[in-house]
Amino acid sequence: MWKKQNIVLTSLCGFIGTIALTLYFSAPFNWMPLPPANATIAQIFVFGNKYHTAILIDTWLQQFGTILSVIFALALVQFAGTSHTLAGRLTLLASTVITALSLAEGTFALGALQAGENGHLDAALTCYELTNTFIHIFLLAPSLFLVLGFALRSTTVLPKIFIWSAIALGIFFQLLGVIALFDNKFILIVIVILMLQNLWTITASITLLIKKGN
Repeated sequence: MWKKQNIVLTSLCGFIGTIALTLYFSAPFNWMPLPPANATIAQIFVFGNKYHTAILIDTWLQQFGTILSVIFALALVQFAGTSHTLAGRLTLLASTVITALSLAEGTFALGALQAGENGHLDAALTCYELTNTFIHIFLLAPSLFLVLGFALRSTTVLPKIFIWSAIALGIFFQLLGVIALFDNKFILIVIVILMLQNLWTITASITLLIKKGN
C-alpha cells in the first residue's frame, strides 16, 4: 500500500522540479539573453558581469529542477514495482546520466563565471563554448521519458494516456536529437518537445496526487 505522504512528496517533486526547469529553459528568452554563439572574449566578459546573479540563480534552478524531476521519475518506478525490470533499471541509468550532464553543464557555467572574475578570459571562453555543446549532448543521452514509459507500461500508477504519451515524447526527443546534430533549426522543435514534457510532468504529478492521494 502506498503511503499518502510519499505520494504527496513525489507529486511535489514533479511539480516544483518542472517549474524550476521551465524557468531555467526560459531564461535566455526572457531575463538573461545569451551572447551569440560566436561571441568574443570581451562580449562574454560583459555578459558575465551584467548577469552575474542571474547566472548563479539559473544554474541553481537547473540543478534543483533536475534532481527533483529525477526523484519524481524514480518514485513512479518504485510505486509501480518495476525497479527490478530492465526498463526500471534503464530508468535509473537515464536518471544518473541526466543528473551527471546537468552537473557538468552547471560546472562549466560557473567555471566561465569564475574564470572571468579572475581575469582568465581564455578559460572563460573555453567554459562558455563547452556549455553550448550540452544542448546536443542532452539530446543524445538516453531519454528518461522513453524508458519511464516502458517501466510503467503494464502498471496502473498513471492512466494509459500518460504512459503512451511519455513513450511518444521520448521517441521524438531521441530522433530530433540526432537530426539536430546536422541542422540546428530542429533545436526549436526540440524546445517544443521539452515544453510538452514539462506539461506532461505537471499533469502527471497532479493526476498521481488525485488518483492515489485520496
